[in-house]
Amino acid sequence: MTDPAVLGALVGLALGVIDFYVIGLIMGQVARQRPSERLGASTALNIARISQLIFFPVAGWFFGPMIAG
Repeated sequence: MTDPAVLGALVGLALGVIDFYVIGLIMGQVARQRPSERLGASTALNIARISQLIFFPVAGWFFGPMIAG
C-alpha cells in the first residue's frame, strides 16, 4: 500500500491543479468583464492560484497520516 503522506500529497496536488485551473477561468472572466483592470484583482488571483498549487500538496503530506491513522 502507499504511504499515507505520499497519498495525501497526491490528493493535495490534484486539488491544487483543479483549483489552479478554476481560478484561471475566473481570471479570464475578470479580464473579459473589466479590460481596464491591470494589476489589482488579476495579480491577487494569480498569487492565490500559485500559492494554493504549492500549499495543497504540502498540507496533504502532513494531514494524510493524521487522517489515515
